[in-house]
Amino acid sequence: MTHCRSTVWTITLAVACLVSVLAGVASAPAQEKVLRVRIGADMTGLDPAKLFNIENQTISNHIYNGLVRYEYEKSGGIVPDLAEKWDLSPDGKTYTFHLRKGVKWHKGHGELSADDVKFSYERVLDPATASRYKGEFKLVETIEAVDPHTVRIRLKSKYPGFLNKVAGYNQGFVVSRKAMEKLGDQYATNPIGTGPFVFDSWSPKNQVILVANKEYFQGAPKLDRIVFRLIQEETTAEIALQRGEIDVFYALQNAEVIGRLAKVPGITVHRRTANHTINMVLNATYEPLGKPLVRRAIAHAVNLKAMRDVFFQGLKGQPNWVLTSSFEESAKDLTEWPYDPEKAKALLREAGYPSGFKLTVTSLTLQPYDKIAVLLADDLRKAGLDTSVQILERAAYLAARGAGTPHVVITAVTGPADPDQPLWNLLHSSSFPPGLNTARYKGIDELLEAAQIELDRTKRLALYRQIQQKLREDVPVVPLYNDMLFAASRAGVKNFAPDPQFTMNAYTVTLEK
Repeated sequence: MTHCRSTVWTITLAVACLVSVLAGVASAPAQEKVLRVRIGADMTGLDPAKLFNIENQTISNHIYNGLVRYEYEKSGGIVPDLAEKWDLSPDGKTYTFHLRKGVKWHKGHGELSADDVKFSYERVLDPATASRYKGEFKLVETIEAVDPHTVRIRLKSKYPGFLNKVAGYNQGFVVSRKAMEKLGDQYATNPIGTGPFVFDSWSPKNQVILVANKEYFQGAPKLDRIVFRLIQEETTAEIALQRGEIDVFYALQNAEVIGRLAKVPGITVHRRTANHTINMVLNATYEPLGKPLVRRAIAHAVNLKAMRDVFFQGLKGQPNWVLTSSFEESAKDLTEWPYDPEKAKALLREAGYPSGFKLTVTSLTLQPYDKIAVLLADDLRKAGLDTSVQILERAAYLAARGAGTPHVVITAVTGPADPDQPLWNLLHSSSFPPGLNTARYKGIDELLEAAQIELDRTKRLALYRQIQQKLREDVPVVPLYNDMLFAASRAGVKNFAPDPQFTMNAYTVTLEK
């Protein structure tokens, strides 16, 4: 009898346990949808007035909005964002933006207002901010908050490309006045935006985590969170992708890794033309580089075709003087200076440097730029220069560029398919440090200013051709290659695509098993 009671008790207990387990399964929350994205360099700060490098720009893409945005998923044109519509005055100089109502700042910082827009753009213009992008708003005369949902921007002259300046990219991102004034110097690592994802945390030299903004005005994202995981070495990231430790291998550069991943079942390699060249910038304040003959000698000394054909295995294109072939304004017939070490030596002798001189090539500790610096230095030594290489971590690199001290830097200036932006940022004198004109070049200021406001398409194309001809003659920079953006994703990652600004946005991404 005791045995029977024991058996009944055991069965009863087992049934109770099974019911408990099933109840637990029924009440358990659905598994979070987390997209894990590889980035190749650490976050250094997410203040739009000072944004630099594709990692910071990519993270910021998810946090902020501009008045307008680029519709890369469809037409590639400019469409409404924080501004639901805008008007242009008959004289073509005044833009009136009508903001969406009810757009909320992250983390309880209230609603977006016209005052936030005014504050954001005037802050870029304020010399005290030391923004790299002050020159982008050079034609802005006044910014007025007409009412809480209306912003009026008056320009000094007509400017057909102005909407590119207030689009969701770098200086175009809108920040919260309340958050900026409250957080001060801490804002760059605690950003507040209106975008589809909210900044959650940053573990230096490890990862950045964003969480879904359920109140996003365009609708909540399909993901619960994004983890941007720092993996510097591409071969390490390749293994992580194949093991399922990351879902997206962003900013893939290594030609051998690209070739291997393209053959792996279940992995898709994405390829898209970028809007920028990679350039060797020559600092004219370093005495030898102040002479055009010396700069031309350097252009002849570097074997760029071998770099593209061998090192990149044909995955990068031949440049056309800063503007890539994706620009209508690109002067495609203006080819690079041919590789000719003997010509380089002759030009150096003519310039008064028969024995060469010391030259340091500075790059980031980021693939492939660190390796490119070594290749270029080797070529320059063959022309008789005493060349060394300096590889700097991101913060030190930015500090050096901001001070304008490097002899030569390897850099790209990314942005939309508007030629004014890369040319102005890289080569207009108003973009001297803390801007990006570390060439300290002044030779195309008047041409750039004329092209910026020219409304006639034929005349505008002619001005940009003059600009590129002048750059080829003066050689303030040596374009190395037209870039191509590669990324790889695992099966189950849907609606992912890199954009031509060398960034990405996972708002439309979904995850399937």
